[in-house]
Amino acid sequence: MFICKHCKKEFEELSTANKANHSRWCIENPKRQTYVDHLVCARESIKNPRNQFVKAKDEGRSVVSSTKGKPSTRKNYKHSLDVIEVIRTRALSSPHRRLVRSIRPYTKTDGTIVMLDSSWEEALAVRLDELKIQWERPITPFKWIDISGKEHNYFPDFYLCDYNVFLDPKNPHAVAVQKEKLEIIKIQLPNLKLLTTLKECREFKI
Repeated sequence: MFICKHCKKEFEELSTANKANHSRWCIENPKRQTYVDHLVCARESIKNPRNQFVKAKDEGRSVVSSTKGKPSTRKNYKHSLDVIEVIRTRALSSPHRRLVRSIRPYTKTDGTIVMLDSSWEEALAVRLDELKIQWERPITPFKWIDISGKEHNYFPDFYLCDYNVFLDPKNPHAVAVQKEKLEIIKIQLPNLKLLTTLKECREFKI
């Protein structure tokens, strides 16, 4: 049993990740506003890439700019192979998900607060809670190998603890663009199920 040190509520069978999530976002946590402020700043940086450009310039880091002094879209800019490998290695060593614009907090029926990436994920979370299906947000990436033998990180969006099933809402365009990648991942992670419509998320059945 887990007892939150802030709100003193008791929870049954919470994973370590969910314990940390609840404590961090608990409405009684005196530091909660600090976390909220950080989240808002992160969202704004994503929505307005120029924020990152200005920050980099203020910190004396090199930036790519156009002749008019505005941030470049980098359409013609390419990293060297060495730099690409460094970026890939760092990404592989990171246990964190990529931050996206649509990130939003969601409160589960047990009071745990998790961060979801889209309205589709939110619809599926609501559905799973309606069905009283235990789920969690995987915090450890699944390592998959592409056809050239390179290792990559993949974060399924949901894990159904009682069924050993991973769920990943993904719109048809993303499925089409990532077709080869997803076909490989589904072979290496056979208990992964893709949900390719909002209706599937809202009407999910195990």
